[in-house]
Amino acid sequence: MNNERLAQKIIQIYQKYGRDWTELRGDYLYEKAWLDHFLALLPATDASVLDLGCGSGHPIAAYLIENGCQVTGIDRSEVMLEMARESFPEQTWIDADMRHFRFDQQFDGILAWDSFFHLTPDDQREMFAQFSAHAKRGAALMFTSGPSHCEAIGEMFGEPLYHASLDAEEYRALLAQYSFDVVKMVAEDAECTGHTVWLAKK
Repeated sequence: MNNERLAQKIIQIYQKYGRDWTELRGDYLYEKAWLDHFLALLPATDASVLDLGCGSGHPIAAYLIENGCQVTGIDRSEVMLEMARESFPEQTWIDADMRHFRFDQQFDGILAWDSFFHLTPDDQREMFAQFSAHAKRGAALMFTSGPSHCEAIGEMFGEPLYHASLDAEEYRALLAQYSFDVVKMVAEDAECTGHTVWLAKK
């Protein structure tokens, strides 16, 4: 199966294994330091956050909610959205494709943690227009990527799981093109399970 077809199967995999993945992932918040950097760029109260690829809401959206954020979560796995709605009925959870949705609302923060990197390189390039359209002036944007330009196939419960990344210079160019300034970037952060993380501000 070629990479494009594998990329198209991502939603099916998270629909099939959503509850198993949430249980396996657990509630340990290895992302906490980065989330605190993100929160520091948001208004102190009632910050609106768009969580792209929100999954079940645990543990990332849960931490944002604990810190006073109003979360709008986008995901295509209805199984995981059901879990989010059960846990956090006062928040907004929407079945939509992050590549194509349109809201009139703009947000104080946009997060695409462990979701953006499942998109193909071309889809990732197109996402920066989405980020910009839904970001208020001064909004924070945080996403995870790979450390260099590549396509890679991981595994989830025996299923091949597609990942892709642009190189760092192209991400920097795209952020600049859409008026985001890089605040902090760490490639393969050893203190965050090897994640490559980008934090920017519009």
